[in-house]
Amino acid sequence: MKAPSSLLVILDKPKHEQTALDEACRLLTARPTTHLRLVSFVWLAMAEQKDVFDAHQRRALKKEIVRTRETWLRNLVKDRQLDNAAISIEVVWTDDIAAWVAAECGSSDLVVKSVHRSKTLMHTPLDWALIRSCPAPLLLVGTRGARRRAKTAASDVIATVDLRDSDRTHQMLNLKVLDAAARFAEIRGGRLHCVSVVEYSEVLSDLEMIDPRKVRRAALAASQDFLSALIAPYRIPKSRVHRPAGKVGHTVAATARKTGAGLVVVGSAARRGVGARMLGNSAEKILERSPVDLLVVHP
Repeated sequence: MKAPSSLLVILDKPKHEQTALDEACRLLTARPTTHLRLVSFVWLAMAEQKDVFDAHQRRALKKEIVRTRETWLRNLVKDRQLDNAAISIEVVWTDDIAAWVAAECGSSDLVVKSVHRSKTLMHTPLDWALIRSCPAPLLLVGTRGARRRAKTAASDVIATVDLRDSDRTHQMLNLKVLDAAARFAEIRGGRLHCVSVVEYSEVLSDLEMIDPRKVRRAALAASQDFLSALIAPYRIPKSRVHRPAGKVGHTVAATARKTGAGLVVVGSAARRGVGARMLGNSAEKILERSPVDLLVVHP
């Protein structure tokens, strides 16, 4: 992954924390020539109701809503003293942000968005939808409060690799994760860590049908040579290679806390359809638990 030179920044609504913009400004400081495309989304269902307003009224209502948001966006740029930076601003009227981003992010090296965690079983929140549909690398930034609690000012970066599958697609995804993590560790001036989780069935463990310690030892022995070859080009010392056992979301979060890292990088070859809604994927499970920022890359 090359150093990002073009960022698509998804802004939160006015009066909300603009942590995505904070992180974009941090990247801008590291690379002053970076172009920021700041996008604010607006939508009002009432303005689309033909049985309530005629066409002229709907156009006028949408125009005023967009104008108000544009004014706020220009003032935001001015307040952040970004007038001299390479910035474009845009207000988009849509109720399907994920689809718009998937269609429009092709010219961007990185999409940056703040995290919103609320969800129900059958509702796919925007963060999950973007993990599944955004083709560009996606940086999901925590709230300021969460970042302070997790000490995410730390510069270290964790690359999460998946050794369960040896097919070419997963191998290439692991390499993309390591490459992106190494790049961000360089940008942030931090150290690169690698974590590979040994997952096992807690149901079978509770039934005493397996011994988690034996499962972990067997998995470590079977995959050690492969992992060593995978990470060799990145010269990660043994002290920064982590092989915990358990659920991927819990163990990656625990590793982030233990190391004090500020960013976790994970690959996503996401499920789709009903199965995706019910089960999610590793990136989503890590997002649920992660106390730090998350960078998602795709095959």
